[in-house]
Amino acid sequence: MPIVTIDGRQIEVEQGVSVIQAADRLGVEIPRFCYHPDLRPEGNCRMCLVEVDGFPKPVVACATPVVDGMVVKTPHTSPVASRAARGVLEFLLVNHPLDCPICDQAGECSLQDFYMHPDYGQHRSHVDPEEKIHKRKRVNLGPRIVLDAERCVMCSRCVRFSEEVSGYAELQFVRRGNHVELTAFEDRVLEDPYAGNLADVCPVGALTSRDFRFKRRVWHLSHTDSVCAGCSTGCNVRIDHFDGHIERVVPRRNPEVNRSWICDEGRLSYQSLTSIPRLTHPREGDRRLLWAEAIALAHETLHSAGAVTGLPLAALASASATNESLWLFRQYVEVAFPQHLLEFRLGREMETVAEREDKLLRRADKHPNTMGALHLGYGRGLGLKGLLDLAEKGELSRLLMLYYPPLVGQEAEETKERIAGLLARVPESVVLTTHELPYLTGAKLLLPVAAWSEEEGTYTNHQGVTQHVGKAISLREAVRPATDILGDLWQVATAARRETAPERLFREIAMSVPAFRGLSYAGLESRAATVYPPEGRMHYGQEGFAGR
Repeated sequence: MPIVTIDGRQIEVEQGVSVIQAADRLGVEIPRFCYHPDLRPEGNCRMCLVEVDGFPKPVVACATPVVDGMVVKTPHTSPVASRAARGVLEFLLVNHPLDCPICDQAGECSLQDFYMHPDYGQHRSHVDPEEKIHKRKRVNLGPRIVLDAERCVMCSRCVRFSEEVSGYAELQFVRRGNHVELTAFEDRVLEDPYAGNLADVCPVGALTSRDFRFKRRVWHLSHTDSVCAGCSTGCNVRIDHFDGHIERVVPRRNPEVNRSWICDEGRLSYQSLTSIPRLTHPREGDRRLLWAEAIALAHETLHSAGAVTGLPLAALASASATNESLWLFRQYVEVAFPQHLLEFRLGREMETVAEREDKLLRRADKHPNTMGALHLGYGRGLGLKGLLDLAEKGELSRLLMLYYPPLVGQEAEETKERIAGLLARVPESVVLTTHELPYLTGAKLLLPVAAWSEEEGTYTNHQGVTQHVGKAISLREAVRPATDILGDLWQVATAARRETAPERLFREIAMSVPAFRGLSYAGLESRAATVYPPEGRMHYGQEGFAGR
């Protein structure tokens, strides 16, 4: 394999690796605008010019493959490369507007970072602001993206994303010279269901998200790594939040799962958490309960009905629950109820878990953990329809249910009717859920559980890849994680304390379930994907890809 020397440091890389990729692995920063690891290299911004021994002039690092023995000097060590980068940066800033104080990209803008860099930035402009060429501003390209053409540095990331990744090819450059401008084809509204990624790949403030526009300064945000719960793909995301509220969701790069992208449905799925009123306290009918009362009543409800009728318990958990919640749910049911029917299927999850909705990321199964449920022994019973049939025959007297409404889309009307019908026909029912949902009002007892972003754990996607899900938001009022509630029910039923910490539960899973063998909770956390740049750690940090 080729060995290349970059700024006096050697690294061995695979054949075909570019200079900029080798530098990233070494942690040597090479400035760039047009380069992106999941887009074809184009070399049109010229910002990544480096000096290579034996070459007559600087070359672009993003489109130059390394060869054995190559010696490269970046703008940090080469006056030639430094002057080249400084000159390119000056040309890019000639007509750039002076609106950093009001730009949404401020704080995670590559242009700002590069201008402030001591090795190739901080030059003095020779153009009077009045002489700058003006272009279109505040152009709505659709429901997701706003264009400010004056800020564009013509890196073409957005054009390449639209052509290569989503396939919609809706963006283009028009005119020439200083008057080059990004525009939508024939000024049409963008129809791309992945259009939100255009704001992510833009290294400056030319394309900004309408959802996040002027909402919050990025340096006020806290960040939590997580996994999208919108479908069975399990895209790696980062939750940006402030004062207990989610402000935006952006993708993290994971080449094995979602590369650098997420769909707009997943990006905006957090809004469904607040679009419906939350269940905030344990409740029996209209009466609020304290947690001690609620746990005791749940135990009495589930056990007394069984003692009288001798009929089995129907235990229905959701494929939107974490592996840890599903594990403890099953363990509790098996210990406390020798006669039980364990199920997770509300519809056709087993058939749709790998079914594509498009050629990129979206899948028909809108649950993030169907494969986890299957690995943990669920899905061998009758499904929701089968449980309803038993209830209609009078063969069920009690129900324990763990239910999460979908974050993307709406629950199917047929499923809502079946859930409502099941609750109406089972005399004694305890439902753990997140929101006030009309089709759950038939439950005798409702217990509020943490939603996505409010609890920690793991999901297993359609590929069988298990990933860590982070907790971003503090729990409100009397809401508790499902594992804590199930642990209390276990303790009442067995008079023994049950471990409920996610990392401890996952250790039990890894020791007991073959599909999880060899995995560790700490390993899943450390293996989490990162926001671009993917390799090394850049000093400037953000690189225009949703910050760090």
